[in-house]
Amino acid sequence: MTSLVSAKEVGKRYVTVTGETIEAIRNVSLELHEGEVLAIVGPSGCGKSTLLRLMSGVEAPSEGSIERRQDNGFIVGFIFQDASLMRWRTVYDNIKLPLEVLGKEDNLKKIDELIQMVNLTGFERAYPIELSGGMQRRTAIARALVHEPNVLLMDEPLTGIDEITKEILETELSYIIRKLKVTAVLVTHDIGEAVFLGDRVLVMSARPGTVIYEVKVSLPSPREPAVRAQQQFADCCMAIRDRLNLLHPLRTREASNFDKTEIR
Repeated sequence: MTSLVSAKEVGKRYVTVTGETIEAIRNVSLELHEGEVLAIVGPSGCGKSTLLRLMSGVEAPSEGSIERRQDNGFIVGFIFQDASLMRWRTVYDNIKLPLEVLGKEDNLKKIDELIQMVNLTGFERAYPIELSGGMQRRTAIARALVHEPNVLLMDEPLTGIDEITKEILETELSYIIRKLKVTAVLVTHDIGEAVFLGDRVLVMSARPGTVIYEVKVSLPSPREPAVRAQQQFADCCMAIRDRLNLLHPLRTREASNFDKTEIR
């Protein structure tokens, strides 16, 4: 498989305003293969978002190396944890923004294609305040894709919306990614979302985060909601929960407390 991103023994440290050094991730090695969706899950604060920024090139690692394939350019689209729409711009103009920034306004027909693809036809002139949470997310997805990136980075893209809308958007996002043949990286706390959207799922440890497990998801793509009822889907979710110690959290906590007592 062709790698778009190759990270080798990457570490990242930050210095806080008080002078404290925080080690976000340590010794992370991974490959992002062309055409796949790579999902990354892990506990809060384990460095998932940090890893996403390093892969994009926005930040540089403190240790190790990250190589990005540049033969056809490395064009990134980014979906953030909130929709981050400009409230004074319409749906159409929010989606148009990357084309303005990059000087690609000769490609305006892409806006209409994406508006139709994310089911926002008829809302082109609506402002963010007039949209539901799901519609704002659809706008953000279209904006991230309008300049035709070859890598889509998603930092908890469906956080904060109701479960019904979230499941619908997961299905639509799976279809859109496959239809546009975009290589994607998804950072999420939602194990089901990671398995539904991902071809591979990397599990990270607590901070300093490192990759401790990989799950390959061989479900058909693009995925329909019915795959959630399949045994393979459940098995993948169970394997991830096991690595995150979520199957028996009370037992794990009791064992941890027992060990501490013995040490005293």
